[in-house]
Amino acid sequence: MRAVLVQHDGLAQVGVVLGAVGGYEGMRLALRPDWPLALEHAREIGGWERGAHVAWEEPLQRLLLRAPPAVEAMNAFYLTAHFVVTGLFFLWLYGRSRAGFRLFRNAFLVATAIALLVAWQFPTAPPRVAGIGLVDTLRRFSDVDIGSPGSGGLSDPVAAVPSLHAGWAFGVAAGVALYGRSTAVRSLALVYPAAVVVTILATGNHFVLDVLAGALAMAAGFGLAMLAADVRVVASRLRRGVEQPGSSPGS
Repeated sequence: MRAVLVQHDGLAQVGVVLGAVGGYEGMRLALRPDWPLALEHAREIGGWERGAHVAWEEPLQRLLLRAPPAVEAMNAFYLTAHFVVTGLFFLWLYGRSRAGFRLFRNAFLVATAIALLVAWQFPTAPPRVAGIGLVDTLRRFSDVDIGSPGSGGLSDPVAAVPSLHAGWAFGVAAGVALYGRSTAVRSLALVYPAAVVVTILATGNHFVLDVLAGALAMAAGFGLAMLAADVRVVASRLRRGVEQPGSSPGS
């Protein structure tokens, strides 16, 4: 039995990551959406972006709406790549570096926990349902209703801040850049987060500031994961020191 577990440890570890994420999604669903507050927060963010001249969502979406097939492709990418690409990344990373896998696994889990805390304390509706001029491309082009006041239980509709789509994408890119063996692969790593950011902005699922918040959550996840790893190393060295035979009293 132990041999079987060792043989399939990689799948088990990825299962731990995705299981934890599933738990996160379940906890998000358990939160009762406060739509008035979430819409107020979304409009506040829209106002902050206009003041900072970074309200890029509507111009991007206007370009996208000129090509309906592109809209449908981005909708599909938004709904699937988040979990599929992340799962494949962790499978690949497990084969590349066990230490790297552990670090990234912990960083992703910490970032996800941070996102849950922020969503709980600062519920925010996606811009496409906030009445600020953006089209809900998921409903109009793909007949998918998530993240709207009348939607069902596919996701917590008021957890736009921070954007884990962006945060995880940056994390995946960092891992490929660090552990990829060819320059081409490492360079290609930059394409994925760029595609994710353009998609979530152009489809109206997140604000620019949501992207920045997602990047900060991911950075905090890595910082805390590395700190925890350092603490474990120090604790291990201390244990080894204690376990070593002590010197004789007279020495």
